[in-house]
Order: sequence, then C-alpha cells, then structure tokens
Amino acid sequence: MRKLYLLPLAAVMAMASCIQDEPMNTECDIQQVSLHLETPTEMFYHDYDTLQHVSSTTDSIRFTARSYVSVGSLPLSLRITDRATAYLVQEDGTESLFRNGTLVDFSEARSVRIRVVSEDKAWSRLYSISVINDLPSEGDVMFDFNTYALDATGKYYVWTVTDLNAINGLFAPGDPTWKNGNPGFKLSKSSAKPMEYPTVPMEGEGPDGSACLKLETMGTGAFGNMVDMRMAAGSMFVGEFDVANALKDARKATRFGLPFKHKPVRFSCWLKFESSSNFFQDRKGKPVEGVVDEPDAYVVVYRNQDEEGHPVQLDGDDVLTSPYIVGVARLPHHYNNPEATLPYNGDGDLESNDPIHGVTAEWREYVMDVQYHQEVDPEILANNGYSMVIGFACSWQGAYFRGSIGTKLYVDNVRVVCEQ
Repeated sequence: MRKLYLLPLAAVMAMASCIQDEPMNTECDIQQVSLHLETPTEMFYHDYDTLQHVSSTTDSIRFTARSYVSVGSLPLSLRITDRATAYLVQEDGTESLFRNGTLVDFSEARSVRIRVVSEDKAWSRLYSISVINDLPSEGDVMFDFNTYALDATGKYYVWTVTDLNAINGLFAPGDPTWKNGNPGFKLSKSSAKPMEYPTVPMEGEGPDGSACLKLETMGTGAFGNMVDMRMAAGSMFVGEFDVANALKDARKATRFGLPFKHKPVRFSCWLKFESSSNFFQDRKGKPVEGVVDEPDAYVVVYRNQDEEGHPVQLDGDDVLTSPYIVGVARLPHHYNNPEATLPYNGDGDLESNDPIHGVTAEWREYVMDVQYHQEVDPEILANNGYSMVIGFACSWQGAYFRGSIGTKLYVDNVRVVCEQ
C-alpha cells in the first residue's frame, strides 16, 4: 500500500507565501514582430525582412515591401514581455485581445496599433506597426535637423525626417531613424533636463540661421563612474540604439545603417568644433598625455548579408573596421591616414597633439569623397543588399568612454551625393 506523507502546516504556508509574494511583472514591451508568408521574397527583398527585433526605445515598427507589390492583410505575430497582454486597437479606439497569427490589414500604408499591458495592469505601451512599399529614390540624401521634439517621456530630444527627405528611399516621412546615445545618458543622469543631454537642438544657430545639432561630451556622474562609463559623447547616426543593453555593452547596443539603393559618391556637411580645455582622459578617468580630442564624421557603405544569407548590421565595435565594408568617407585623422607614422594600436590610443581634421570654431562646409575598396554590385544594390551609415560624434573615442569633457561639435545641412 502506498503511504501518503503530509507536509507540516508551516511548510505549506511558507510555500503558499512564496507564491503569493512573487511580484507581478511591470514590463509591457514588444520584443519581436514577425509576418508569416509562404514565400517572403515575393513581397520583401530577403527572407529575414519579415522578422524584426524591437529595441526598448522603439514604438514605431516599419516593414519595407518591394515597390511594385500590393500590400493587403498579413498574418502578424508578436513576442512580448513575460505575462503581458497585447490588444489590437481599432480605428474607433476600441480594443480586442490580440492573438498571434491574426490577419491584419496593412493596405494603403495603414499603421496598425497594438497596446501592450503589463501583468500588474499598471503600465501599458502603444506601438504602431506598418508595411509600406519601398519608395522610388532620386539618389541624393539631405538633412537639416529642423524637425525635432521631446520623446514620449519628455526627457530628451528625438529627430524625425521630413517629406523632402522621404523621396530618397532611406527614410519614410516622420520616421525617427536618426538615433543617438541620449537614452543611455538618461540611465546615468535621470535628473538632467532636456537641454542638459549630450545631443540637443540649437534653434537659430545653424549656418543658415535655422536649427542645428550640438553634440557635447559630458560627465555621467556617480553612477557612470561606478560602471567605468565616466563620459557620454554626443552623437547622431542612422540606425538603432538598444538602451536595454546599454549598460551591458554600449557598443553592441549601437547598431548602424539602413538599406540603401544608390551608390554614395560624396559626403558633405557643415561643421564647427569647440575643443575643451579639459584633459583627454581614459576610461578610468586618468589623463592621457599627448592626446587631444577630435570630432568624427563619416559615411560607411557595407554589405548587409553574409555569405550564408544571414543579415549583417554593424555596431560600435566594427562600424569602421568590418570586413563587410565596401566604402568609407570620413574626416581626416592621423589614425585613418595611411601615411601617418604615429603609433596607433587599433583601439583608439593615438599619440598625437597635432589634429589634422581641420574643423574650426567657425561654420564651414566639409566635403569628402567615398573611397571604395570593393566594387558595388548593381543587382545587389537594387535589392537592398547594401546599407549606408551616416555618423557624427564630438569625441572620436567616445564609444570607448575616452575623450575630453566639454568638447562640442555642431552639425547641420548634411548631404550624401549618389551616383546617378
């Protein structure tokens, strides 16, 4: 006969207490979005174009279909944070429980709204998901940074592109594809006001009297010192910044580039630079003798698919060194000058007090040709097989948390001229 053993009452109560005391999840994020098609490349350029990993700072998700296909209802699936619930928001504002595989109408570039509610019901987040046809491109890309606003939290500024920019095929109207490190700075200095962040707009101070960007290297306070991230360099780039991984690996959290269908041949921008009287410091905050801070500005063209057909996106570790890079235009520096004889170990330790970038404290236009070391394949180019990066930083070693606090770079009127 099987014997039954009774747990002591105290043990049962303790187990029940553990279950009851487990806090409810407060997260309400979409982590991944996918569209399910039998033959993805009939509508999209690559099989993997139907899947998007969503960064924690993104609430607008866009899929780009081929220009000639008709977009209608597509089966949509989401991966959301544990124990959260997703609702499909109708045009009249009513909501219904969302289930993976639901057919969703994406016709006429319609944005579908999804609201994700945390397990404890105290938090929610609204997302928009759209599938748009690739726009015809006229080649050249122009930006003036005049369209900006505070983010949803009201803490820092974000920039969007205008209808004028949309014709180049890199952005869609209102797309917040310009990214920077402001969300990471918020982690270390949550009390900072919007104009106290490393990347801010300067209304009326551009070379033409309109708004421009100001990028500044700033200290990150006690928290930054504790995690050996003592400074944050102002930056602006095309790509994504995943703030959820910023403390774990800030360079991996910075992902560069978007697919582009034209071959860039020239990069120009208006810049002015204010050097800092503070010493150049390493990641530990110690002075580095003989090294001065310098700005950085570049365009990078790279192959966005590897030999096995997997997607490639550059990050802060390899945005200027990846073997998938086919062309670069960049401000001149000793460290990227093939004729330089100064020691440089590849990780940013440059022994120089004689900058050659030429950026002064007065506004001036800088023009750089894109230097290609590999031929661009026209067929691959036409099928979104290359991506383009546009990047700016006030401290060229800022990604390694090295530089001079107080260094400032102002940026405006960016243009990328493409081969016709």
